[in-house]
Amino acid sequence: MKLKQLPEDFLVDEQAEFTPDPAGKFFVYELDKTSISTLEAMQQLARNAGLKIRDLSPAGLKDKHASTRQLFSATAALRPETGDPRLKIRFVGKAAAPLTAACITGNAFRLVVRCLRDVDARRLAANAEVVKRVGLPNYYDDQRFGGNAHGQGFIGRALAQGNFEEAVRLHLAAPHRKQNLTDKQNRRLARDLWGNWAELHQRMRKSPERALVEFLRDHPGQWVECFERITPPLRNMFVAAYQSLLFNETLARFVAASGLPVAAQENRGGSIPMHCDAPTEVLARWRELRFPLPGPETRLADCPEAAPHLQAVLEQQGIMLPDLRLAGLQRTRFMAAERAILLFPKDLNLAAPEADDLNPGRLKVALTFSLPRGSFATMVVKRLAADCGSAG
Repeated sequence: MKLKQLPEDFLVDEQAEFTPDPAGKFFVYELDKTSISTLEAMQQLARNAGLKIRDLSPAGLKDKHASTRQLFSATAALRPETGDPRLKIRFVGKAAAPLTAACITGNAFRLVVRCLRDVDARRLAANAEVVKRVGLPNYYDDQRFGGNAHGQGFIGRALAQGNFEEAVRLHLAAPHRKQNLTDKQNRRLARDLWGNWAELHQRMRKSPERALVEFLRDHPGQWVECFERITPPLRNMFVAAYQSLLFNETLARFVAASGLPVAAQENRGGSIPMHCDAPTEVLARWRELRFPLPGPETRLADCPEAAPHLQAVLEQQGIMLPDLRLAGLQRTRFMAAERAILLFPKDLNLAAPEADDLNPGRLKVALTFSLPRGSFATMVVKRLAADCGSAG
């Protein structure tokens, strides 16, 4: 099975609302982007307009390897020419405040799943009927774990453990294959010259990371101050990634302990069991449950179903809830929240299988559905592809 073989195989249309205000100070644009992340798009648009990235505020973050449509706001009017063929913008109005995730009501998806055998196509169709009835666990998927320093560790965990040097190192010195050449070269240099700030600064190419090395050159050992010089969207992403891992691990333990038949899937965060079926009384309870996105204010007593599993996850991670207060940091924090544990895709529909034009001898299937803000279409596909015939 192949997903995102072409950018147009993964179409996302953000469903967002904002209150137009002709006298507002913020300019709202619709952005169409292809094969570029939202943060990279904001950086490009800001450079093109002579603005700073903090002057642009997207309502949400969308997949890089996809074709997506979303809203963002800017503190100044932008030229229609973006300077990048992957980006198109259209002015849609003005607003009194910058856009935030609160503006998003959901996302509509049209996906094409490719390279299917007959048995795979039949499984997708059969599982779709089950998902309509019993839903799937509302896990975060790989896109959320960009802060995992690419297999080397979560920056958020290093922060919770008070190891601020490690947090900075994971940001500056962890190259990975999806970075552009400049970023890879800079991070390889940082890995090899860690601590030799003067030489590292001299050899690095201009980038936000080089500015952090310049700070360390002039202020060696000031890890807290260095970390908090990282742009806020990235710092927030690091925290959110680790918070999402803690949620996933808690939910995975809960599902595994439920006694229901499950099928195991994997993502960058670890093993994620999916329930294959559930009786009505269990579904009724699960529909009401919301598990913590942990923060220092989280009270385990407020969610007894999650409490033993979250406690086990925290012990495994070597941290406690008070550690999420991030003592010493002023502008980086974990904010406690909650998330529904069950997800029901709205208007889930699978088209009939067709011959796959990119993979001779195989089939492709188009599917459409909508999800609430913060839920992952790729997780729906993983559940549809799960082999529940051998579960249990």
